[in-house]
Amino acid sequence: MRRTSAPASALGEDVTEKAGWMYADLFLALMVIFLATISFVPNERVAPPASGNTEATPQVSLNSINMTSGMANLYTKFDPIKMKSDIDAFKAGAAMPKDSEAIYVQIIGGYDPAIEKINAATVTAINFSVDMKAQLPDVFGQAAFKIDVSETIPSKSVAIRITFAPKVGS
Repeated sequence: MRRTSAPASALGEDVTEKAGWMYADLFLALMVIFLATISFVPNERVAPPASGNTEATPQVSLNSINMTSGMANLYTKFDPIKMKSDIDAFKAGAAMPKDSEAIYVQIIGGYDPAIEKINAATVTAINFSVDMKAQLPDVFGQAAFKIDVSETIPSKSVAIRITFAPKVGS
C-alpha cells in the first residue's frame, strides 16, 4: 500500500528554511544599530565657552605632561659628534637640565620625485634612526621614533625633530 503525503496546507507551512534568513537579518539589524551609535562620535573635543573672567589664561606646566621642549635640525649625513653638540647647544639655549632625555624623535627623509622614488627617503630615514639608536644610546635609548617622508626636504637628507623631557627623578 502506498502512502500519500499530506498536502502542505494540512501540515502547516515549513519555516525552517526561513530561520537562516531571520538569523542573518538579526545580525544586520545589530550592525546598523552599532554603526549608528559610533557614527555620531565627534572627532574633536571642544571646550565649553569661557564664563566669568575671560582675561585669565590657565597656566599649564609642560612638565606635568612629560614634555618640555623640542629641537628641529636638518642633516645630510649622520655625525654623532655634531648631533651631540647640537643637542647640548639646544639644551643650553633652552635652559634645560643637561640630563633631560629625548622621549620622541621624528625623522623625515627627503627625496626628489623627479629623480628618485619615495622609498629612497624612507630608507634614508630608517638608516638614520638606526645610527642614532646604535651610536648615541645614552641620548636615544628610551626615545620613541617616527619615520616620515617629504619631497620638500632635500634629497638624501633628513629633518629631525626631537622632544625632550626632564629625567625622571630629577
